[in-house]
Amino acid sequence: MSQLSRPSLRAIFVVTIPVVSALAACGGGSGDQRSAAAAKGELSCVSQDTTAVGLAVYEFITTQRPTPQRFLSAAGTDSGVPDDGFKILQGKGPTYFYTSDPKGQAQVREKLDLAGPYTSLLVVYRGKTETDNGRSVAVTLGGHYIGGEHEGKVADTRTITVQCEGTRWKVAPASAAPASASADP
Repeated sequence: MSQLSRPSLRAIFVVTIPVVSALAACGGGSGDQRSAAAAKGELSCVSQDTTAVGLAVYEFITTQRPTPQRFLSAAGTDSGVPDDGFKILQGKGPTYFYTSDPKGQAQVREKLDLAGPYTSLLVVYRGKTETDNGRSVAVTLGGHYIGGEHEGKVADTRTITVQCEGTRWKVAPASAAPASASADP
């Protein structure tokens, strides 16, 4: 069994610490920080990112009535909320993965029941369409309430347009009617 000599350990620390520091500096904010930034419309525009989706998710969940207090996202499907949107959900309240398997659904519903009678919304991602070289993103979201007094209530499917203005993503003014609702997973 070999041991690392002191010079080898020193080399590891010298190389590792700057790498860890650089990774920490490049990392995104926590869900709370991203939620606060989304509320202010201060998420920066970066090509090839999903920040626009996060801002659209924030707009979607904060305009729902009844106001959701915890969230679910489809697990293992293309209906699951992308990472930036999922971080926003986590920043707004307890967030769970919701599977299409009835046994898994029963387990999640049991957890929700044990935690208390909080309003729970399954947020369903229906896709995005980019225009203007990615500077305008139309994100389509829908969902329905799970458990409690609002069981089965549908959150109308909406297409939320987010545009890059200067260096910041901003939700575009609401357009006419919401997109037509389609079946949730």
